[in-house]
Amino acid sequence: MRINLTDNNIGQPDAGVYPRKDVAALFPIADKTVAELCRENENLLIFPYSIETSDDRVGDASVMSILNTSDSEKVRITTNNVMGFIGVGDLQIKIQSRFDKGRDDFLLHYMLQRVLSFNLFDLNHNNEQEDVFDFVMFMFPYFLKSAMRQGIYREYQNYRHNDAHLKGTLDVGRHVARNTPFVGDFAYSTREYSYDNSTTELIRHTIEFMKTKKYGQAVLNIDQETKENVEAIVEHTPLYDRNERSAIISKNLRMRMHPYYTEYRPLQTLCLQILRMEEVKYGESDDIICGILFDGAWLWEEYVNTVLDGLGFIHGENKKRKNGIYLFEGHSGVRYPDFYKEDFVLDAKYKRLGSYVKVSDVDRNDVHQVMAYMTTLKATRGGFVAPLMEKQTKIPTGRLKDAQSTLSIFGIAVCQTAKTYGEFCERMKDMERVFVESLNLD
Repeated sequence: MRINLTDNNIGQPDAGVYPRKDVAALFPIADKTVAELCRENENLLIFPYSIETSDDRVGDASVMSILNTSDSEKVRITTNNVMGFIGVGDLQIKIQSRFDKGRDDFLLHYMLQRVLSFNLFDLNHNNEQEDVFDFVMFMFPYFLKSAMRQGIYREYQNYRHNDAHLKGTLDVGRHVARNTPFVGDFAYSTREYSYDNSTTELIRHTIEFMKTKKYGQAVLNIDQETKENVEAIVEHTPLYDRNERSAIISKNLRMRMHPYYTEYRPLQTLCLQILRMEEVKYGESDDIICGILFDGAWLWEEYVNTVLDGLGFIHGENKKRKNGIYLFEGHSGVRYPDFYKEDFVLDAKYKRLGSYVKVSDVDRNDVHQVMAYMTTLKATRGGFVAPLMEKQTKIPTGRLKDAQSTLSIFGIAVCQTAKTYGEFCERMKDMERVFVESLNLD
């Protein structure tokens, strides 16, 4: 059964209502936090991967809740700020952006294309299972780049030899069995620090598997860095054997936490998703929860960052502890504004601010946050950047009392009429230009 939901649908009382018996498989995961689900289900991947360090604490929120309705035979599924795909038993759940009315979920695909820097091909929206499979493959270059920037994964491996160059531990039993009568060879074992191990072999098997798929070859050649990374993995896995795929998958089912190669764990999870997709694909096992989810607030902020690129804004990054400002003397009270430059502070908000006529209607905590940043930076302009359901005819702006500073609500309108993904991309580029012009940066 396929269920299509939008994120943060709590304010839509008629949305997400289904027969209780049809969604019974969801009851065990309802109200569980994202962090709990990820710990309990290795086939579930969440962006950003470091959910504990996300500003919006997405790890503390649940993917969905199940509420009773006036009809005892029906329940209502409510969602939070999480988008993506999740499969539970024979249920297939797709959560798309509430700012995108289209069934094809162009906005999620478009934001990911911009944030992860890949060229998204025309997905087959008529075959939803293949759509999800292709979608997961598109994530591979991003995870591979993040992991390889920490270096090629190495770990100790045990090797068994039988030759005349004894340089390890003699295996007496094996030596007697293989080298009697003695002809000059020794059976011995060595323990060596090697690039060719179960983790890099898993990546290699994923690469070879993707080469056989419709979009896989193109994804592996999407840019120069990806091609170089693929070549490096192939070069450092000389023991690759296609017939060992099942054994390699089994060795990787238990996730290893390495203190240095931290970016390999999400890559490992994604590789397992790709290699096992045909058996894990929604509906194949009652006890498997799989999928890929995205924190809407994080994704919107990163998307806005791509739109503001080259305009002189600094992007504060709490996760990486980069580009912070200090509210107090003595370098204390560090904060990370989303975007700021000489005299301007912008805060990305994945919220419905498009209908607001006055800035004073915005949540007080959001207003206070931007005002604190403006005061610290002595900025006279501040604003929020939100998704819009339609173009703005006027930028809501409020002047702060007894000051020359102003606070505005800016936005990027999301195209609601595109018939194809290509058309959607072109229309969004136009909307982005309108947004940049509204900032009056000249």
